[in-house]
Amino acid sequence: MPSKTRALFELTRLHWFPVGCDFMFWPGWAFLSAAYRLALPVNEVVENTLFFALLGILVHSAGCVLNDMLDRDLDRKNAHRADRLHQELSLGQRPSSALLVVLVAALFYLFSTCGTKAFTLGVVAFPVCIATYPLMKRWMNWPSLFLGFSSSWVVPGTWVATTDHYDWGIILNIAIASCCWNCIYDTIYACQDKKDDEKAGVKSMAVHLGKAIRPVLTLFDTTFFVCLLWVGYLNDQGLPFYMMSALAPFLLCLWHIWSFDHNDPRDCWKNFTAGRHGGTMVCVGLIVDHCFKLSSSAG
Repeated sequence: MPSKTRALFELTRLHWFPVGCDFMFWPGWAFLSAAYRLALPVNEVVENTLFFALLGILVHSAGCVLNDMLDRDLDRKNAHRADRLHQELSLGQRPSSALLVVLVAALFYLFSTCGTKAFTLGVVAFPVCIATYPLMKRWMNWPSLFLGFSSSWVVPGTWVATTDHYDWGIILNIAIASCCWNCIYDTIYACQDKKDDEKAGVKSMAVHLGKAIRPVLTLFDTTFFVCLLWVGYLNDQGLPFYMMSALAPFLLCLWHIWSFDHNDPRDCWKNFTAGRHGGTMVCVGLIVDHCFKLSSSAG
């Protein structure tokens, strides 16, 4: 692959695939909840899951390209991001901007196929959430929480694209659970850069929380668990959901929170990437529960 093409490819973080992309995709478990509610046939569930996976990849890639374009000044002060900055500078502004335009155009095209309500949410979400997140580390001590909020916009979008109506009890609880889950792992990720961020004056939850990081993240994990339990009740979910989609990822998050070394960048990266297994558990539990529902209906 030519060097410039490779550099553009790496700006999207697709060379890490599926790490990163899946953190944008997993909150799409709102779609699986909606599919369970409507008892959608398996072929529709598979087709729509692939569609939302593509949407998650594009959102993540566009957000990463924009983040690098806006963070040049901060990346100069961070040894961990030196290679990324070198790539961005070697490319120049025009190729990066052109790539961002292509990604955003593809995103809005996909949004347009989801119906008017979902398209409106997508049009609002990108500039309000995704485009502003890279700036939050300059303005607030809780940028990971803002990222969680931003990624949770996929929840009402996927729900309304599937059902064509809003069920705010389920939507809000899934969104809060998604926000907490993303916040936990983005904070673990941010611990890699604590020393450089402190020197550069970059704000992050990893820096701000200090020794309180474990109890605070435990509070987020508990909120994640309680919200999913309530979603299960509101959506009439079965036992597989409660065991595989709620309890298992809650315990996994708890293990990561209390076992990772927040002063060791390698261990932070290892636990961050392992976080995707929690998202997998939520989705697998929903799929298994969906299959049980379809089989019992057929019987």
